[in-house]
Amino acid sequence: MKKLKVFILILLCTFTLGNHLKCQELKIDSTKLTKKDSLKAEKHNLYAFSYKKLIIPSVLIGYGIASLEIDGLKQLNLSTRYEISEHQPDKIKLDNYTQYLPAVMVYGLNWAGIKGKHNLKDRTIIYATSQLIAASMVVPLKHITKEERPDGSNLQSFPSGHTTTAFSSAQFLYREYRDTNFWLSISGYPIAIFTGVYRALNN
Repeated sequence: MKKLKVFILILLCTFTLGNHLKCQELKIDSTKLTKKDSLKAEKHNLYAFSYKKLIIPSVLIGYGIASLEIDGLKQLNLSTRYEISEHQPDKIKLDNYTQYLPAVMVYGLNWAGIKGKHNLKDRTIIYATSQLIAASMVVPLKHITKEERPDGSNLQSFPSGHTTTAFSSAQFLYREYRDTNFWLSISGYPIAIFTGVYRALNN
């Protein structure tokens, strides 16, 4: 129950921050916009906060928290762990590298001449900021939930830092290329899924 309260507190903080950002949005009269102002307004709307963006993450995080408290979901976790242990491949630390692969792709593609949305300085600041935000959520939650790793090495199994890094890196790739090459922009998500699955296989 304590873990559920912590989760609700984190969600409330997120919604409060989002509400504050929403209040700061500029109210632009579209009838008076020049072409240049229209582009600025479109860019502003692209990054504007929306509560709809919190729905999927909230559901997934909520399920993760619930799986630590609800007996039926705990049993599902145990049976999944057992099935994985029966068919576990040799331990290869590939997931230690694939978590960063989408971000490396952004820099590699820019170096190869396939330019993304931002210059080197801006995209580095964006990526570093996203990793700091992700770490500021994941690290405290690991110490709060104290979920044991399947291999018993420590009590910091949930949430997965590797998977968090992989998906934030995939989102970074998506943001950089979604306007110029959609298929390239979403190529980071299969890599992130692979990282999460492989992390489970590696215990």
